[in-house]
Amino acid sequence: MSQKNASIDDFNSFVLRTQNIAKELVSTASKYGIKASGLDFNLLEVQTFLKEGEGKEEEEILGDGLERLNDETLLSDPRVQIRQVYEIEIIVADKEDKFSKLNLSIGANATMTRLYASIRPGSVVEYYEGIEKDLFDFINKRKLRANMMINIWDKNLKSEIEKFAAKVRVQGVLNTEERISFEVGCALEPKETLNDKMILHYQNTKDINALAKMDHTKRNFIHSVAENDLLIEYIKPHRGEPGRNCRGEYIEPKDPLVSFAPTFNVTEKIEVLDNEKSIEYRAKNSGYIVFENNTYDLRVEMEITEISFRATGSIEAGIDADVSINVKETDAFKDAIGAGMEVEAKEINVDGNVGNNARLKARKVHIGGQTHQSSYIEGDDVKVNIHKGKIKGIRVEVTRLEQGVIEAEYVKVKQATGGKIIAKEVYIELLSSHVDITASSKIEIKTQKGEENSFMISPVLYSEEKEALSENENELVLQKRKVRKLDEEVAKNQNILDENEGAIVDLKKRLLQYKKSGAKMPGSFVVKFKEFQDLQKHLLNLKKELHQNEEMLELLSARKNSLQHDILNAKIINHDSYKGHNEIRFKLLEPPIELYHVPKGGTDERFIMLKQDEVSGVYRIVFSATDIKA
Repeated sequence: MSQKNASIDDFNSFVLRTQNIAKELVSTASKYGIKASGLDFNLLEVQTFLKEGEGKEEEEILGDGLERLNDETLLSDPRVQIRQVYEIEIIVADKEDKFSKLNLSIGANATMTRLYASIRPGSVVEYYEGIEKDLFDFINKRKLRANMMINIWDKNLKSEIEKFAAKVRVQGVLNTEERISFEVGCALEPKETLNDKMILHYQNTKDINALAKMDHTKRNFIHSVAENDLLIEYIKPHRGEPGRNCRGEYIEPKDPLVSFAPTFNVTEKIEVLDNEKSIEYRAKNSGYIVFENNTYDLRVEMEITEISFRATGSIEAGIDADVSINVKETDAFKDAIGAGMEVEAKEINVDGNVGNNARLKARKVHIGGQTHQSSYIEGDDVKVNIHKGKIKGIRVEVTRLEQGVIEAEYVKVKQATGGKIIAKEVYIELLSSHVDITASSKIEIKTQKGEENSFMISPVLYSEEKEALSENENELVLQKRKVRKLDEEVAKNQNILDENEGAIVDLKKRLLQYKKSGAKMPGSFVVKFKEFQDLQKHLLNLKKELHQNEEMLELLSARKNSLQHDILNAKIINHDSYKGHNEIRFKLLEPPIELYHVPKGGTDERFIMLKQDEVSGVYRIVFSATDIKA
């Protein structure tokens, strides 16, 4: 019969020896014009052979000797060859096989060093005695169909089969509702080769939300760094280690690619730490990093013409980084700090103007030009030539205030022509008109030329203090209610004890008599005495709670009183005389009143203070031509 006309009906089982069962099944199926899945095989014998190098004889590994093949040194030797030869009987597949409804396949990772059995949902398996052995053989046959070796590198196979068989035994018939996977082989996984890498850490000092809208004004014009910051890191190339897959094939590690070896130089301000895995470049001091002439350096002072959307974008070096920024544009018709720019550094010096909606933050700020009315400056020490915007600082000096706002601890203004000042102490050399001044300690005017000015002494200046005061007020109200309620409860319980004092004394005497005579005390007497003891204990706890809450009330009251403690030492001093209409106010917290005075312009109003009458406790505004002692 010719091979061309052969069919499955003509097939007779036969025995052969092979190293590749899958290949033989495909070849035989092709010969009979059927699919390879229509054929099966019986495994009659497995032989495992090992050759440990050129010139060495191949030897068969038997029984316990297979454990040698788990030695990583042996498996990672490229000269070692491992192969298996199988004696099989090829037969027609039985459609009624015990596992015909078990949809199990063998999968592997990319290197084929780990094998997994995967059972699809909808598979059906029925339990019977000896199922574990048959499952073991079934999985090994599936591995052989995938051209994988068996009986080696499968130390977890039996335990995994036992777990699966236990599930089948519990249910009798297992219908899988979800995919089940477990490991059936594990050889030697190669260690990955690492190519070299250059990481510029200084460019990624801030977290960026990839989903956030990009702010094109912030383009990292400079990169500020702190002392010991990791600036640059070169990851050295590392050749991986070899492995061996579940087919016994040696896996050669790839040679690493070297693409980023350092070719740049660094100055003495950057420390170089070279170790086995990497080279680290760390900042010896804070500043900002620059790269010029193939050399990285750290600097603390930057000089630029302007900060604008076109030229630089916003600059955020950070107030704690040792970076000073000098902006040199002086043209009166241009902005040295452009519209909408944000600048943050330890020190900012601007020779010219600050544009609309610009925001500056630094320890020290100096503005040689003028600030736009919508600009904002925040700093510890701030000096501005012409101020129209808003400043929040600790110590602020302004040459000319033109409708601007200043909030600080100490403020000095050479000339004020409108605006608002909030500070502990305020000193103005020349006061014009429409200036609103609030201070907690002192307002001092050298010369006054205008009118319609407002002067206020208030113990609470800043929004944070006002919020704290409001919170304290709320706590104070609640605490007063709590103390009043406890006081009423104490009085009520004390009154009950007082009213029953005679009866209680009599009860104690009678109980003592019963005790001396050894007679049994009536139960009603014992209950009454117990009620008396409980009442005394409750009263004691109430008094203790009342005392604690009274102390808390005193603390809250003291906190409020401390805010206006120094108001009697506060002064408004005008070395000149008041012109036109001006208003003076002293604001108290307790009692919550505001005292008002309109100076008449005489020399006897140069020193104005608040006094409290020692007898009546009434507050009043006093004034004098000379300094007044508190």
